[in-house]
Amino acid sequence: MSSSTTPRPVSRPAPPRSMEDRPTRRPPGRQPRPAVRPVPASRYRRRRLAALLVALLLLVGLGLTGRVLLYDVGLADVENVQVTVANRGGAPDTADDTVVPVDDVVAAAGVTVGAPLAAVDTAGVANRVAQLPGVESVRVTRNWLHTVTIDITERVAVATVQTAQGLALVDRSGAVYPGAAAPGLPRFTFGAVGPDDPSTQAAVAVLAALPDSVRTQILTVDATDTAPDAPGQVTLGLSGGRQIRWGSPDRSADKAAVIVPLLTQPGHVFDVTSPDLPTIKR
Repeated sequence: MSSSTTPRPVSRPAPPRSMEDRPTRRPPGRQPRPAVRPVPASRYRRRRLAALLVALLLLVGLGLTGRVLLYDVGLADVENVQVTVANRGGAPDTADDTVVPVDDVVAAAGVTVGAPLAAVDTAGVANRVAQLPGVESVRVTRNWLHTVTIDITERVAVATVQTAQGLALVDRSGAVYPGAAAPGLPRFTFGAVGPDDPSTQAAVAVLAALPDSVRTQILTVDATDTAPDAPGQVTLGLSGGRQIRWGSPDRSADKAAVIVPLLTQPGHVFDVTSPDLPTIKR
């Protein structure tokens, strides 16, 4: 019995593909990017306008809310007017020691208790308080939620002067204002006393330069102009008919150093107009 053998098919390698026929392989994880369509300019303008309208509505809403809270509801109404007074270099004083009474400050301020704090005209309050005679400067602030604070600096009297209305005070700037004179203040004996007067400026400058031991002896201050807009020539009157011829405020520190030992000598006229050559007349 004969047997037949079935021939096996022979596999042959496929012919190589060309570069055009090969499939394109993409790196794993990467997807093809969709085509970006340009946004029309009209749509961009509409979006921007919509954003601006939304922001405007939010601002209006916040403004209305703030208005209601600050003005209508009474959340921040004035409940207190606080006054602080400082003088003599800025040191705060008690109410009994102030030249400007606190009640006068409150009355001049005209702040309505119960009114909205946001509605208080701080500049107007400051202007009204500044009209008080003894006030040198004033600052008004709001302290949220319920307080208006008025900080004033009082004038510091350095001398007195006789006016048509009676005895008045002169402060360190040369301003003249009514008030009760403290004991020991010297009296200006020249006319036209005021902050813009050269003689007044010379007199207050000399008083500020004097040592305390000399200033307490001064009874009168005279100042005469030697030329328009020129510093006045200052003469200081002391007890016992004595006199200090100071001259102009120039070199006041040197003159102050000379006058202290000079006053220990006997004499009636002590001349320090030239501090390098002081003289005494007996």
